[in-house]
Amino acid sequence: MYEHNQIDVPPSFMALYCRNGRPIEARGVIETRYDVCEDLALGVANWCKELSFKDDLPEEAVLQRCHAGLLASPDTLSVSEAGWVVSRAAELLSWPLPTLPQPPEEERETR
Repeated sequence: MYEHNQIDVPPSFMALYCRNGRPIEARGVIETRYDVCEDLALGVANWCKELSFKDDLPEEAVLQRCHAGLLASPDTLSVSEAGWVVSRAAELLSWPLPTLPQPPEEERETR
């Protein structure tokens, strides 16, 4: 029996795993990665709010620090996923999107 997963992956995340309008990974892989990244974004948003208040830092500086922290362990998230997590955290906090470094060209082509 076919069991449909109820995870609704937003287009902004699907774009990380599509080339020329077609997915480059199986749907289950994309849903799993989205679930991990969404959970992480929720935690990051809470951490960013606390850091901004505690250290009296501008929102963009907090988000950029967070992005750098996510990239400290490159086996956990890709550069694209880390950017998505930080952008999603900014959205959850109603903060402006930060300026983040672009992923390397080879990652944009292969992921």
